[in-house]
Amino acid sequence: MRLGRTFGRRHWPVPVAAAAAGATFVASGIIRGTYPFGDGHRSTNDLGQQFVPMYAHFRDVVTGQAPGDLLFNWSSGFGVPFLGDLMAYVGSTLSWIALVLPRDRIDLALFLVAVAAIALGAGAMTAYLRRLRPTGPAWLAVAGGVSYGACAWSIDDAAYMTVWLNGMVAFPVICLLCEWILRRRSATSLLVTPFVIALLWTSHFYTVYMATIGAAIVVVARILSYDALVSWRDRLTAAVRCMVAVGIGIGLAAPLLVPTFQAIRAARPSPKTTFQPHDPVEFLSRLLPGSEGVGSSPGLAVGTLMLLLALSFPLNRAIAVRERAVWSVLVALTLLSMQVRFTHEVWHGFDSPNGSPFRQAFVVAGMLVIIGWMSAASGLRSVVSVAVPVGLVMVLYAVTWNVRYITATTHIAVPILAAVAVLAWLATRRPVPDWVRRGAVALLVGAVLVEVTMSAVAIDVARGKILSAAAPWGEEHDELRSLVTSADDWPLHRAAPGAEVSVNDPMLIGGQGPQYYSSTIPDDISQELMGLGFGYSSYGRATVDPQNPVVDAVFSVHARVVVDSGVSDAERPPRLATNDGVAPLVTVRPIKAWASSDPEPYGLQESALGADVYTVPTLKPQQVPGVRVSDRQGNLLINPVAGAAKPVEARFVATCRAGSEAYLAAPTFVGEVLVDGSDWQTVLDPKAKRPGVYSGAPMRRLGAVGADGVVELAVRVRGPARLPASAIGCLDRERLTAAVGRLNASKPAAVSVGGHSLDIGLTPGAAGTVVIGVIRIQGWRCSVDGGAARSPSVRAGLMAVPVGAGASDVSCVYRPVGTRMGLAVGAIALMGLVLIAGALLLTRRRAGGRIAAHG
Repeated sequence: MRLGRTFGRRHWPVPVAAAAAGATFVASGIIRGTYPFGDGHRSTNDLGQQFVPMYAHFRDVVTGQAPGDLLFNWSSGFGVPFLGDLMAYVGSTLSWIALVLPRDRIDLALFLVAVAAIALGAGAMTAYLRRLRPTGPAWLAVAGGVSYGACAWSIDDAAYMTVWLNGMVAFPVICLLCEWILRRRSATSLLVTPFVIALLWTSHFYTVYMATIGAAIVVVARILSYDALVSWRDRLTAAVRCMVAVGIGIGLAAPLLVPTFQAIRAARPSPKTTFQPHDPVEFLSRLLPGSEGVGSSPGLAVGTLMLLLALSFPLNRAIAVRERAVWSVLVALTLLSMQVRFTHEVWHGFDSPNGSPFRQAFVVAGMLVIIGWMSAASGLRSVVSVAVPVGLVMVLYAVTWNVRYITATTHIAVPILAAVAVLAWLATRRPVPDWVRRGAVALLVGAVLVEVTMSAVAIDVARGKILSAAAPWGEEHDELRSLVTSADDWPLHRAAPGAEVSVNDPMLIGGQGPQYYSSTIPDDISQELMGLGFGYSSYGRATVDPQNPVVDAVFSVHARVVVDSGVSDAERPPRLATNDGVAPLVTVRPIKAWASSDPEPYGLQESALGADVYTVPTLKPQQVPGVRVSDRQGNLLINPVAGAAKPVEARFVATCRAGSEAYLAAPTFVGEVLVDGSDWQTVLDPKAKRPGVYSGAPMRRLGAVGADGVVELAVRVRGPARLPASAIGCLDRERLTAAVGRLNASKPAAVSVGGHSLDIGLTPGAAGTVVIGVIRIQGWRCSVDGGAARSPSVRAGLMAVPVGAGASDVSCVYRPVGTRMGLAVGAIALMGLVLIAGALLLTRRRAGGRIAAHG
């Protein structure tokens, strides 16, 4: 009983801080009325477009409801790897929450993951603070933990990029582990630490990498600030022990990390970004609570109280000069590193991000809390150590009053918290009754919690004006899922859910569609889909289905959820459109591939189909008042004449076979096109980001070609625009039907699809090539009749396996590139850990023997 009471007295701040941090996040949702507490949507941007769908797919995989497994995803992009997505989006240690809730509560699962991660971060930081300075006020450790767990970075940047919160949790945990090792309380620390590090690194390698750098800076600060009585040999030995433990832990995670790194290397790259330092005043404004600047500025705020305490640290004479100097310099350099190009790239693994350039801000936030705690735990005895920080904060408050990141909450919270903090300090310095002192402390803690909560509300309000949010699972999702399930014919054909609620509907709703949005999308897949006429955004990382009959025929899309044009949403219910004119997933074709001479995307579609079905005429511009058209190296440049009314219309004509269907492929065209002679449709909006680089338009149907064979193309533009001279392709449906008939006649006897494998049973016959409706990427290996496994060849981007006469079986297996190397590194790390354990055991036995002999 005494042990239990002692433990409770020592460790109660940890669970209290965790619960309080999680409660502030929940309370902010209640105040805002966002899901699950109201009708407001909280699945902002990537949370709704990536994380929720990927968690849903992960749940389906684990429960056996998805086509695919943890290595491969058959649902998206006509077949894509999943391990990279697992590690980049779903690999949180808290992802199990999605498994214990019903599938239609997947949005709630992500909310609970965020709450739990914020709570864990606050609890871990509180534990580290108490470990660092055990004699400090417990209530202040709680306030520090809450200020870190619910810091501006957590709420503004990571709450909707849920997996980033793992880095916020990892930072104080790694600091704790290294502190355990530095103090050498137990040899067990060297054996436990690697497993915890491995768990953290597999939770989210990207932000945990940043957390590891941050923890290394903290360890350096601890070693340099030791008392002079501690020898440099002991300091360096302790540092090496920590480095070895962390290194082995990362090595243990290598079986997952190495294939993930290889997947990232093979992923669709984004254009190189040159880092630009932020305006100093705007940069420092993010130190104030309630400030918001998602995607453009660092979320540094840890609340007014912890900011005041952090600023008091260099002035606090109760702390040794060496310690103050070391920590102050390192914290300042860490803050400065966010504004220097080279160190910025180091923080981001030399891959500067295109958005949210200050993803390491949580480390600085954590360091501010640490030095703030160290100052408070040592005691603030002088007026200078209180007055100067208050003065500095108020100067920053005044200078940044009109900075764009500052909100009304900032204007209110900062002076109130500063005043309450000063009053609480005065109450603890003067001889006042205990109830006054306790009341002052309670008032200050309460003020901190209110400030954290209202800052979260202010951030969510401001962010909501910039970023859109997806609706949680509801009746629309149920209806769509029911439609897709009713058409399930996998693996003979695919059923596409469309993109009615997210760009990752194949994972969210189900089925096997072409849509896919991920930073780990293989570049080979992205390039192939764009070449086939797919639209895209995010530099090709998000695909847009062209709903093209040739693409559907090639990839065996026999059903798709569509929404017809209507007057209102109520008159546009989703329906299932079926198409019997598609080939099976696997076909057997002649040995020699047929290649089209038409330009992309028409030529690539024909090559993948194996038949000539398009006519690609040359567009001829017509004379129209107010616009000038010129031919420039295969492109038609459209320029409105100066003074012309906007928008202006340009017209073109071409000649095709009567009765065919005209399609437009103009991925970089910004403007509108006339469809079916009466409906103006936007190709790319004028607000589209960097047409042809960031975004591109999908191929679209224009209408049927008349009896005279004349194709009239009418477009409207508001500024200079560009059309390919070969933008029009005319599809001959009769030829397409004949080509599909030949492919159906060549289908194999049997096709079986596993989690990351295909088994194809052939009817023995002449030599040929087995073509699979899957885009070939590295990692696939195929064998014929049990022979040696080889990488499949490629036919117009598709997987192709040559088979000899009489062949009866083809087996293909996907294994992520880097798996063997990862396993090897993991085995070496495990061996190193075993050697360390053996050495520690041997040392302990020898020590025990010496003690026994001495006795």
